[in-house]
Amino acid sequence: MKKSILILFFLVFISFTGYAQIYIDNQGNVYDQTNTLKKKATTNKTVQSVRSSSTSSFDPSKLSFGGSFSLQLGSYTMIGISPQVGYDFSKYFTAGAGLGYTYFKNKFYDGKWSSSYLSFDLFGRFYPIEYLVIGIQPEISRMWQSITYYDGEKYDESKFVPSFLVGGGFRLGGMTAMIQYDVVQDKDSPYGNSLFYSIGYTFRF
Repeated sequence: MKKSILILFFLVFISFTGYAQIYIDNQGNVYDQTNTLKKKATTNKTVQSVRSSSTSSFDPSKLSFGGSFSLQLGSYTMIGISPQVGYDFSKYFTAGAGLGYTYFKNKFYDGKWSSSYLSFDLFGRFYPIEYLVIGIQPEISRMWQSITYYDGEKYDESKFVPSFLVGGGFRLGGMTAMIQYDVVQDKDSPYGNSLFYSIGYTFRF
């Protein structure tokens, strides 16, 4: 009796296992569900991998390099260079970062003044139409300033100076001409307290 129960239990277990893994339809076609599930899982992993690689891919051809250079000589001297690296997220928007160095020197009736700025900036440029550009550029600069009077008195100062440039202009090929304004208006801003123009150039490899 016990042997018969064990045999019956064994047959039921085999039938259940076979049903869980193999399916036979009314036409006699046999389907292996285990292999089907494995194939589906492999396919899903492949699709996810392709989607992940396509969304996180980096395209070096979208990198742009450029910046601006300023030079004015005489009793008032100004020398500036600002290289920048950007990435074209679309044909309408480019963003990036840059470094800059600007040197000022001026003479007045009883002394002379000089100032240097080492800057770091982030920028975003929008191109709503082909030849128009709108730009924003938050920036932080470290300033070193020195005033020397002809009677021997000297005054030195160093501080961080914030700036936030907004402006717009025209783009022709890799050249951009913009009118900008520093909305922060710190008294020691290297951009002054009025509108100013800038000309920059961008190139790609």
